[in-house]
Amino acid sequence: MQFMLHQGDVNLKDSLYELLEVSPRARPAVIKAAFRCLVQQYHPDKATDPQDVNEQMSKINHAYSILSDPLLREKYDLKIKREGPEDRRGKRIQKPQGPPADPTSEPKLRLFAFRPLV
Repeated sequence: MQFMLHQGDVNLKDSLYELLEVSPRARPAVIKAAFRCLVQQYHPDKATDPQDVNEQMSKINHAYSILSDPLLREKYDLKIKREGPEDRRGKRIQKPQGPPADPTSEPKLRLFAFRPLV
């Protein structure tokens, strides 16, 4: 089985991990929880702009379909590792210029909780 990054479906600049807002080292349960949280957030029934939501949902579904399958996730991780410091379009990533980031600022984290298993 092969994964495809369709230019129309997923912005190739963003990684699938960034789309699901999880770490590349996230466990499958965390990926699943983040997926469910994002699906609730971007659900078409709750949206004011259905076209934008449909695009975002297709990106989220595509990212989850790859990251939830262990074999496809491993292939994707190898592809990302092979590309190294280059982005997926072949351009070198520029280091940010300017003052260093504030070390006291918190990174953006997605807040979600696991439901108790009963």
